[in-house]
Amino acid sequence: MKRVINFALYDFANSAFTTIIITFIFSTYFAKQIAPNPILGQSYWGWTIGITGILVAIIGPILGNYADKRNYTEIFIKLFTIICISLTTLLWFSKPSEKYLLFTLIIVAGANLFYELSLIFYNSILKSISKPEDLGKSSGFSFALGYIGGIFILIICIKIFIDNDVLPFGLSKENSENVRATSIVVAIWYLIFSIPFLTSLKKKINNKIEASSNNIKKIKDLIWSNGLNNLGKFLIARMLYADGLNAIIIMGGIFAVGVFNLEIKDLLVLSILMNITAFTGAIIGGYANDKFTSKSVIIFSLLGLIFSSTIILFIESQSLFLIFAAINGFFIGPIQSASRVFITKSIDENNQASGFGLFALSGKLTSFIGPLLVSTITYISNSQRIGFSSAIMLLLVGLIILLKVKKT
Repeated sequence: MKRVINFALYDFANSAFTTIIITFIFSTYFAKQIAPNPILGQSYWGWTIGITGILVAIIGPILGNYADKRNYTEIFIKLFTIICISLTTLLWFSKPSEKYLLFTLIIVAGANLFYELSLIFYNSILKSISKPEDLGKSSGFSFALGYIGGIFILIICIKIFIDNDVLPFGLSKENSENVRATSIVVAIWYLIFSIPFLTSLKKKINNKIEASSNNIKKIKDLIWSNGLNNLGKFLIARMLYADGLNAIIIMGGIFAVGVFNLEIKDLLVLSILMNITAFTGAIIGGYANDKFTSKSVIIFSLLGLIFSSTIILFIESQSLFLIFAAINGFFIGPIQSASRVFITKSIDENNQASGFGLFALSGKLTSFIGPLLVSTITYISNSQRIGFSSAIMLLLVGLIILLKVKKT
């Protein structure tokens, strides 16, 4: 149980980066105070995240295969975590001026790249720390703890640094010092709560792994057996619905601010609602995963997410938006958790890092499509609603392909 808790604490730690930097506070700060306007801000932010996705897709499978052969999984997790944390601190220097636009995007791209790479090797450890019959619950628990971490860090940042007249550490609201300081808070949080997991990692010795240099053949064999095998089909489906999911998560804060005119305090309410429902969904989905199948949980959750996201496109009320955004959160949790379990069950333990390298590939190879579609269609149509509809289409196409995948 201790190993599962340490594993989950890493989700608790890194949720600060995605919640504060990628989704809510720093992304909206960039769109409103650094970019020329929110429309261009959403476009630039989406393009940047898309570019890092392409890099992860290229690098991920190669590093995963290398880690399996050389037993470098724990080294890569530690290294990439430290680099991400270090780059995040540099966002303190992103002042509210267009002069800092390129600087901010480069730092965000680098930090997000190493964050995503760390997840490849983090996910690959799930099978070694959990009993086979508890994989769903263990995965769901770690995601759930991550959502709780997202709530706590957002409350801290908003109540102490954003929506507060008396700021700590001599900070002022001039040049948005209070907002920029949240990057330091994220880095400290990320580091402290990563320590139990990072220090518990031990190098796995496995002499059965061949030191073959034929990385491409090994990767191909995982997904191709006289044609695209079941894992290969799942990865294609996941590639598409993950694109849509990433676009919703990454662009959600900017969308909420631009379309529904949410203020920082409103974003706090939105995040708490979504994280609470995502926590609930992840826990329930984890138990459902072990009782039924990963595929069933993903299908049910995708249907719910498509429905609630479509409703959001047509409503005007802030209150209704918050309600359906909370419903979205409930379905997002199980999709992420069940997808991880599907891969874990489909691949033997000696190839977990390679498998999750492919998992990252399926999530990132076309990850630029989600943010790119949303950003580009938003730019062309001058409508964030129309731009956001493309994310729903990706969810739908991924669901259709998933229906052809066999259960594990």
